[in-house]
Amino acid sequence: MKPFDIEITSISKGPEELTYQLPINATVQKQVPAKNRSDYFIAELENNVFWVDKKKDINTEISHIVICTKKKSQFIEKDMKEVIIAIAYVLDDSVTSDKTLNLQKIKYVADGTCSATKKWGLF
Repeated sequence: MKPFDIEITSISKGPEELTYQLPINATVQKQVPAKNRSDYFIAELENNVFWVDKKKDINTEISHIVICTKKKSQFIEKDMKEVIIAIAYVLDDSVTSDKTLNLQKIKYVADGTCSATKKWGLF
């Protein structure tokens, strides 16, 4: 799979601080299977997002996310538009080099809408 850029434009369910950081731009780097489904994608964020969880005393920056579609009729691909996705933060950077996704290394945080983007409208 050739990497491609995406933009997350809205959050329908998730932490308040994530909505303040929209739009979120990222590069989808690879598809990785897990035990429950084969269509997870790892994306590197253009700018880190801040994760705040006061109850668990978490205040950190996230550099990678894992995304998958919420609807079976939609797909994550280089020409997608307005696809509803689930978003998980990568908690362990070894995920980026693993052959299969270990769900213990990520944390589901939100549902959102994203589209593929073309840098500078050239490609």
